[in-house]
Amino acid sequence: MANEIKIGISLSVTKNGATYTRSDSFSDDMTGNAWISGVQQVTTTEDIITHEDITTYGWVYLKNLGTDSSLYVDFGRETIADATDKICRLYGGESCIIKTAGLTAVHALSSSGTQAVEYAIIEL
Repeated sequence: MANEIKIGISLSVTKNGATYTRSDSFSDDMTGNAWISGVQQVTTTEDIITHEDITTYGWVYLKNLGTDSSLYVDFGRETIADATDKICRLYGGESCIIKTAGLTAVHALSSSGTQAVEYAIIEL
């Protein structure tokens, strides 16, 4: 079967009288058989979002479920104490979708306290 994964994204920016708008949607094949979703509590001591049934991460959805726009969660492919290993920062209420290049875990680190992160990992 083909095109089991459907992705839609949009972006609109307006600043100083200039506007940029873009919307795209596309499909992808899911060659694996597994996906997992849930909510994980992320602390100021690095946590790992992983699942033993998914051998190769493909599409990853992440959302910081917090409501405080000054707190954030950093995400990376390896230990993210070093700024160069961070691939994404989500403040309270923000989300993202990324297509990975063969990850087997996503590392997460809270800027302060414990923050809830919703995730979905689709195997490719």
